[in-house]
Amino acid sequence: MSRPPLRVGVVGAGNIAHIAQLPTLAARDDVILDVLVSRREDPSELVRRWGFSTAVPTVEQALERDLDALFVLTPRSEHVAGVSSALEADVDVFCEKPLATATSDAERLADLADARDRVLMVGFNRRFAPTYVAARDQFGDAGAAFCVAQKNRRGSEYRATFENAIHMVDLLRWFCPGEPVDVSAHAAGDDPWQEDGVSALVRFAGGGTGVLTAARTAGAWAEKLDAYGAERSAEVVAPDTVTLTRDGASTVRSMSPEAFGWATATNTFGFAAAVHHFLDRVRDRGAPLTSGREAARTQALLDDILQAAGLPVKEQEGRTWSSHATR
Repeated sequence: MSRPPLRVGVVGAGNIAHIAQLPTLAARDDVILDVLVSRREDPSELVRRWGFSTAVPTVEQALERDLDALFVLTPRSEHVAGVSSALEADVDVFCEKPLATATSDAERLADLADARDRVLMVGFNRRFAPTYVAARDQFGDAGAAFCVAQKNRRGSEYRATFENAIHMVDLLRWFCPGEPVDVSAHAAGDDPWQEDGVSALVRFAGGGTGVLTAARTAGAWAEKLDAYGAERSAEVVAPDTVTLTRDGASTVRSMSPEAFGWATATNTFGFAAAVHHFLDRVRDRGAPLTSGREAARTQALLDDILQAAGLPVKEQEGRTWSSHATR
């Protein structure tokens, strides 16, 4: 017996949406792209390109339709309003990371999802990237004893650690068992709102140790993770390669066309798998791997890192986003 299609709304259609979520949604034969929320004066080109039924200018108008799920893909300053409105309308939500600009708001949204019995998932897509999944599987339920996560690039941006290195903070939580119990950190640069980088050491209740390096003075973009434990190792050079070592023997897996199909960023960084995971949870009502509650806990750890490094945890009033990063 075939299941009825899921009626989906999308709020925001920027660069990430075009690379990540929209291609995946458009390819699903059990999804109807019902409504796009766009501030464009004429969004008709987007409607035609992705096959939406219609476009409206506000979330409230979108929620007047009979939606099963809403994707909130706007800038982070708009997440709380969009997610709150959808949850209160009893619509399941996929939200881009971070869930909110403040941890207290992220926790409130997680509470609201629980109270309304809604699925709330946040787009921490690295947990779904094939290389990171293979690395995490190396350690089973016990997790890793040591994990070193790096996300480096040329040039900084407004609240660089919060905006970008949060992915690696989430991976540290995923690889190391237990919640964080001790955090030390150091920041570089003269502008605390656009820091040159952060390094951090995190001790977890399960006995693991996590190390974060987020350098904005590197020569090129690079994302890497090394994990160790139980005489096993996993080394990820994102997004394409993972080296797994066990019993003295190493195997290398690469995201090649032969191994994984056409290896685009949508697949290698886990964007597509994250969308599929969310839609599966909408169907079966299970808890997503990167639920709103998990996202709030990751954001709380990020706050601890920022505070330990002497960096602000709130947005700077009146300052607009800017970037000098090259990738």
